[in-house]
Amino acid sequence: MRILIGISGLLLLFYRPLPLAGQGTLQFSKAMVLTSDSGQKTVPANKVWNVESYSYNFNHWYNGYSNWGNVNWSNGTQNPCTGANSGTSNVNFYSQSQCPQANANLFINGNRINGGALPAFPIWLPSGVVLEIFSNPCFNTVSFSVPANTPVRDNNTGAYLCGPINVTAGPVPNSPVVSILEFNIIP
Repeated sequence: MRILIGISGLLLLFYRPLPLAGQGTLQFSKAMVLTSDSGQKTVPANKVWNVESYSYNFNHWYNGYSNWGNVNWSNGTQNPCTGANSGTSNVNFYSQSQCPQANANLFINGNRINGGALPAFPIWLPSGVVLEIFSNPCFNTVSFSVPANTPVRDNNTGAYLCGPINVTAGPVPNSPVVSILEFNIIP
């Protein structure tokens, strides 16, 4: 151990440390939340961005609505809307699917970064780096309305839910969310 300390001391005498100069100190500027609606963003001059997280939006799209049939309510299966434990209701069901993650993308300087390719966070981005979040929406293929206090069955989970539920055919937002801390570089 003494030999190692002695050698280290001799090395320091002959090889002086090189002076290093950083870019300066960092001063917090603001927190930002970006989505695909934010458009393309460039890290401004004299600033750095600390990308804290990328969260995929787990929205669902509805792809089926039809009649499930009669359901007999009992002590084991109570009507979820009224609490009744007897009687029969004619129940409809809906089907839904999760929007695919492939529909959502994060680009840094034009390079697609998403899914399993995401680096560990935080990601530090220097000035001049271009960041863009892009998403293709999913589409509801059906429209339906479930009146208030009317049971409907979720075909994916088997659970009974109560109206009102309103779904309109069309696009479903599917944007990921990116949280960023911006810092000023103080020389």
